[in-house]
Amino acid sequence: MRWPALILALCSFCAFAAQPGARSLDELRTFFAANCARCHGTDGASSSPACRKLCSTDFTDPKVMAKVSDERLVKTIRKGIFFGVVMPPFKKRLSEAETLLLVQGILRKAEKGKLIAAGGGGAAAR
Repeated sequence: MRWPALILALCSFCAFAAQPGARSLDELRTFFAANCARCHGTDGASSSPACRKLCSTDFTDPKVMAKVSDERLVKTIRKGIFFGVVMPPFKKRLSEAETLLLVQGILRKAEKGKLIAAGGGGAAAR
């Protein structure tokens, strides 16, 4: 890695880490339960008939998750799918750092049958 790229990556990491008001993993689990579970399932497996009808991503399937990069998941979550018709954009509700934490800390670790967030409840909108 060249020095300018390394410095840029380090600065980006520091900016994300220092972001005031960034949500914790627990808050992001609650966000998932309130905003994503309806289509992706409470465990992220997309196993209900409604989930299968939407062809939503099964976050618990290692083969599926191996085919998609963190960057692609972040972009999809922030932009939505098909102009917000299939999946709404969350760019105004999650920062890029929060979205990356959601992908790496929650979606990549989802297990079939294990609730991502116990209870569910509503997440505060930003």
